[in-house]
Amino acid sequence: MLALLVRVIFFSGGICGGDAFAYARHAYDIASGKYELNAIHGFYGFRYFVLLTTALSFAGFGVNDIAASFFPFIFSLLNVLVVYFIAERTFNRTIALISSILLIFYPLDIIQANVVSPDSFIPLLSSLSILLYIIAEKKSSFVFPRNFLLSLSGALIAFAYMSRVTSIFLFFSLTIFQIYRKKYKYLLCSTLGLFIPLAVEALYFYIFTGDPFFEFHRITEPSIAYTVKNDYDLSLLYYPKIMFGYDLTGLAYFGLTWWLVVGGLILAWIKRDIKILFIAICLIIPFFGFEFGFQSLKEGILISKNYPYLSLITGPAMIIGAYFIYHIQAYLRIDIKLEQRILLFTLVLLASMNVYGTYRLYANLRDDVKPYKIVADFLKKRPNSTVYTHHFRWPLSLCYFLEYDPSYNFIDLNHIDKANVKKLSDAYVILNRRYIEADVIGRTLPLDSFVARYAKRPPQSWGKCLSYSGNPSYNSVDIYYVPKSTN
Repeated sequence: MLALLVRVIFFSGGICGGDAFAYARHAYDIASGKYELNAIHGFYGFRYFVLLTTALSFAGFGVNDIAASFFPFIFSLLNVLVVYFIAERTFNRTIALISSILLIFYPLDIIQANVVSPDSFIPLLSSLSILLYIIAEKKSSFVFPRNFLLSLSGALIAFAYMSRVTSIFLFFSLTIFQIYRKKYKYLLCSTLGLFIPLAVEALYFYIFTGDPFFEFHRITEPSIAYTVKNDYDLSLLYYPKIMFGYDLTGLAYFGLTWWLVVGGLILAWIKRDIKILFIAICLIIPFFGFEFGFQSLKEGILISKNYPYLSLITGPAMIIGAYFIYHIQAYLRIDIKLEQRILLFTLVLLASMNVYGTYRLYANLRDDVKPYKIVADFLKKRPNSTVYTHHFRWPLSLCYFLEYDPSYNFIDLNHIDKANVKKLSDAYVILNRRYIEADVIGRTLPLDSFVARYAKRPPQSWGKCLSYSGNPSYNSVDIYYVPKSTN
């Protein structure tokens, strides 16, 4: 109930940000039978666990924010329970309870509970895979149930992989642990479970394209790798900097979580507590994969890095953080009469910090999506319009808010010859300071494009219909109407 309340308070709508609009477009195409596999080139169109669940929701409830956020919301709530059961089976009920409380107030999870994204689905899939593996180990004397659970554990990693390919790092964790324990039969079952969903996906690709590795070949194209290189921070030590709050966004997303995690790992090492080993491996191996893995070995381009990508290790992080909070008092020999008060104070302090961090992230999402909503509300009263935009994210967002009404004709202003811009007729032109003055992540751009010059000095014949001053300033947008030509 507490997890539900917190996530309702920070409900931001299922579609916020450019990536979410791309997922929504592909999900709608699947739901409406318009999905064309051969037309897909980027990552977004291949993340089938995200797309199919969202398409199912759109088919059942229509295109709206409630439908879009339905599955992310449910997955986030269920993960609170799954993390509890992992911690309870690994340690005890108190650590389980602390783990769940940390997750309830974890900003990354709260935000992703309201946004269509791989990181809305991956945490639960990861946690469930870990839980099923733990249960399977406890059923080692029952061969069929054990093997079934191990296979299901592998299948859940496959579903996470079908949300984002870097989820395969969790399978590496299971593999390393099984080899360490010399559980080779366990490894065989987990591998079989992983293979089956991926084999079905490969068969789908083969039937419709003739290439069972169609996705792999598309997402490893040099153009994709260079897009990643240009749009993301690929520097080494990126994750340690954000995880420990050395920038404000990282502090907002994670609070003190990763300080607790490091404390838990150190404390477990001092105590020689072998019970934490499996959970620790499920955290450490993916972390090294995220930090040092390659998007393209040939081009030497590292895997793209972003704050939400750490969602794969949400479950282990909450449990190890709770482990530290639980054991540090005994290790420091704090008076048992003070333990409960200190524990309560610590949890309230952490929750308060995280709630504020969540609010800041929520406010940023709200500010970023506001221009799209304002323009969409304007266009809803003007169906059958021709609309010129200057960045691909604008048609994606407007189509969603206009519920994919086919009467609107969106044209990329960048594809119009400079001389022909003056010949525009009976159309609306949207000029957004973002993508003209700043790029996707807000970095300043040189104002040398002809679109930027038109934004600063539009032709006299263009009539301004609407002007919105956004926050930050690059979220500002103007709408112009170009009257019908009399020539």
